[in-house]
Amino acid sequence: MSSKERVVFLDRAAFTADELPIPRFDHNWSEYPDTEPADIVPRLFWSTIAITHACPLDAGTIGQLHKLKCIVVTGPAGVDADACAASDIAVRHLSASATPGQALVDQLEALIGAAGR
Repeated sequence: MSSKERVVFLDRAAFTADELPIPRFDHNWSEYPDTEPADIVPRLFWSTIAITHACPLDAGTIGQLHKLKCIVVTGPAGVDADACAASDIAVRHLSASATPGQALVDQLEALIGAAGR
């Protein structure tokens, strides 16, 4: 099994590729334009890092994601912080004031890196 992070972006349509490029670090990347609630667990089941803009992650969902170690929130998504704390999952928020493009991906990489330490 690969030791690379498995990053899944649940609702990529919130950003263009220019606004938020794919991070440069060595990882496996999957993205979906949007994700229906019934598809969240199947899409995140093997992921170590989830990125969500508007897909909510409640306690029931988080309890099923045993490999997940970090959630990066890029927008208004509701994430159950207590469930994350109980499962030792870091929750990071991408700054809405960050400049789109490389500055935003740099911030994303820093948030992901901080969660892995």
